Amino acid sequence: MTRKAKIIATLGNSTEELLEEIVANGADAVLVDTYYGSPEECVSRINKIKELREKLDKNTAIIYDLDHIYAESKYKLIKIEEDNVHFACQNDVDFVACPFVSNLDEIRKVKSILQANGKKDIRLIVKIDCKEAYENIDEIIQFADSIMINRDELGMELPYQDLPGIQKEIIRKANTAIKEVILTTQMLHSMIYNPRPTRAEVSDVANAVIDGVDAIMLIEETAIGSYPKEALETVDKIITYIETQDKVKGNRSSDHKNRQMDIAHAISLSTKYLLDSVDVNNIVTYTKSGTTAKFIARYRPKVQILAVVPSEEKARKLALTRGVTTFIEEKTLSMEEMLSLAPKFAKESGLAKEGDLILITAGQPDLGKDNVPPTDFVNIRQV
Repeated sequence: MTRKAKIIATLGNSTEELLEEIVANGADAVLVDTYYGSPEECVSRINKIKELREKLDKNTAIIYDLDHIYAESKYKLIKIEEDNVHFACQNDVDFVACPFVSNLDEIRKVKSILQANGKKDIRLIVKIDCKEAYENIDEIIQFADSIMINRDELGMELPYQDLPGIQKEIIRKANTAIKEVILTTQMLHSMIYNPRPTRAEVSDVANAVIDGVDAIMLIEETAIGSYPKEALETVDKIITYIETQDKVKGNRSSDHKNRQMDIAHAISLSTKYLLDSVDVNNIVTYTKSGTTAKFIARYRPKVQILAVVPSEEKARKLALTRGVTTFIEEKTLSMEEMLSLAPKFAKESGLAKEGDLILITAGQPDLGKDNVPPTDFVNIRQV
């Protein structure tokens, strides 16, 4: 079974000898942070990941955690360090993780720097790591490409008993908005020092998957922990098991019952209902930007989504999207070619075998209306 929820490993001294294994088997994305290494060490790690993903034919995404400046009086963010945004551009990462700094102006500035450097395709992850971020969550979700719930820092400003409900609320809102949501901090904290997790940690990871997170991120467990390999294996095992138990929440289709929707939206939703009626083994969706795959993933289908994309860069932009595996086809295909080649792509990706049924759909470039790409067709074929 292919795991749907994604895993992010933070790199540090503990991962130096494990990078090849992390790219080959351990993580869908890695986070590089100057907190766990000098700028020179960060450059070395970024370059090594790029070499390994080419060597191993993987699309492991690289996230760079932007540095920030703190007020002297309190653990309070006041400014994004612009040099670090330029660093991310120069090193051609796939995502930047940006802390919230009490208002959206600093975050908007990050996007403008990315665009000025010709790097508008670098996706912006905004951290929900303070009270102001939570209070502005609706606006942040609208602006950001992805959301990261940083419970450690968030818990310093909000009552601890409120955190579970806040976590669920943010996950639900991000799912509805078709934005990836990452949960992090102290996921398997005890495994920094021990080879086995606590029962509470196992439940924490499992419940996050059930609630609908796209990705679980390990920080100290992999960056400085004594058991980084075991921590990655543990979170993989928990996710894989819980996804077989049929307890993972699909997106609430009732959210759309009383809402007018265009044809593309309706066809994407119909994909979910078709899966409930027909025993298909996976979805093959053709998408130039990745938007169609994200839109289908919103409904948390029970089977894997194979997104056929035109480049490795586009594939890495889907590395954090739950339930999506990518296949690269650089050639622009006709509808007939899409239909005839889909079974071949599904077999080569290991998601289907001879005799299986697959559901095929395709999207054209986004027209900018409600972030919904026009979807041309839905077709079911036998491999």
